[in-house]
Formats: sequence, C-alpha cells, structure tokens
Amino acid sequence: NAIAQIRKTQASIMVKGVATQNVKSDQAIMEFQISWRGTDASLGKKNILAQRKAFFQKLLDFGLKDSEILMESMHQKRLEPANAKTTGAIEYEKYARGSVPDFIYFTDFKITSTNVDLVQKLQHETISLEDEVEVIGSRVAFKLINVDDSKKELLISAAKNARARAEVLVLGSGSKIGNLLDASQGAFSIQAKDSVGDSEYGSIDTSSIDKTIRVVVTMTYEIVKE
Repeated sequence: NAIAQIRKTQASIMVKGVATQNVKSDQAIMEFQISWRGTDASLGKKNILAQRKAFFQKLLDFGLKDSEILMESMHQKRLEPANAKTTGAIEYEKYARGSVPDFIYFTDFKITSTNVDLVQKLQHETISLEDEVEVIGSRVAFKLINVDDSKKELLISAAKNARARAEVLVLGSGSKIGNLLDASQGAFSIQAKDSVGDSEYGSIDTSSIDKTIRVVVTMTYEIVKE
C-alpha cells in the first residue's frame, strides 16, 4: 500500500491539489446579421440602409448602450444564375434563385456588454424588421474579464489542498511532510457551474452565465522521519 511504499523507498511524495470557485460572467458578446436578398439592387440597398438604422434603434430601446453596439459597414454580393449545364441541386447560397442575378445586402452587428442578464434576455427575443430584411442572431458568448485575480487566489488554495493531501497520505507512516521540492500548475478550466469533472484537460465554457473555475497544481514534498 501507499504507506508501506513510503516507509520503504520514498524520500518524497508527489500530490495534486485542486481548488474551485463559482463565479458569474462579467461580459456577454452577441452578433447579429441583417440581410436583404432580391433582384432589384437599388431597392435592396435602400431597404438595408433604412433597416439597419431601425435595428440599431431597437437595440437601444431594448436597453443597450450606444457604446455597446458595433455596427459594421454595409456589404453587397451579386449571385449569378446557375449555368444551364449545372447538374444536381442548385446551391442558392452560390447562385441566383432565378434566371436573373440576385443581390444580397447585409450588415453585421456586434454587441459587447457587461450587462450579461440583459444580453441573455435579448438572445431569446424575436426581432423583426420591415422591407423584407431578415435578422439572424448568434448564440451569446459569456466571458470572464477579470479572471486573473481569481486564478491567483485559486492557486494559493490548490497549493494548500495539495499539502493537506500529502499530510493525510503519510499519516501513520512514521514520517512527516518536509520542504516543498517542486511545484507546477496543471489544468485550468472554466466550466458551467457545478459541471466540472476530474479531467486534467483545461477548457473554457462560454455558453453559461454562471461558471465554476477549477485549478489543479502538482506539488512534490520531501518526506522526513518524525
């Protein structure tokens, strides 16, 4: 067993320490694209320019700040009709839907806000525009801005946890834990709250507002006779 091995051969012991902390995301990022598609280029340009202003205003009315909304420039694509020799299903993302060119006008929006609850609510809203302009939204990415402060605290806690584990392992062996010989950081992960497992592979969750930060350290201590 472990104690017998300590008594017989080991002059040191390596242990892992773990620390976790529950936190709430402090930044939310969401993207939208509004677009118009049709055969009348001048109409499409007119509609998208009008509706992008309307969409910006809807975001303000929802409670977002002007500084939290980035509106990109308008972009245009022209899609030609499929060649008569084209076989199989026509890809309407590459070709016009009829015998004349299609025009696509679109504008991208990016929202970056510390009001994570408001953006989460926005994710579930249905926003409609006029003039055949469609709205497509992305999933929200919830992030931690000031993660370094939490990480420092967790490293201290994980180191204490490692030492406590080492002391438990040598109980009854006639030895005690001595000086620290080596230390290294292992996996650092941010997961949805309460979903963190024992995996040593770090990962970063961006889908949940409430998260659990987990830090693992590996410590090697000398073992000395009592």
